[in-house]
Amino acid sequence: MNHHLREIADCLDEALRLQSRVMDLTEQVYEAAGMSQSDRTLRGKVTGLLFGLQAHLEELNRLAQDEI
Repeated sequence: MNHHLREIADCLDEALRLQSRVMDLTEQVYEAAGMSQSDRTLRGKVTGLLFGLQAHLEELNRLAQDEI
């Protein structure tokens, strides 16, 4: 079960890195397209999507720890 906890931790780290990359890319594309930085609709979608992933991974972490 320890390998599951390690994998979950790795996924959480990767999700945070991905969120940062996607946010940076989003801002670059917004700027290139001439869109206002104040338009945060897409940022909210990215944040919500990754928040759901993080919540799921945290639930898996709780389940895996209960099995130890």
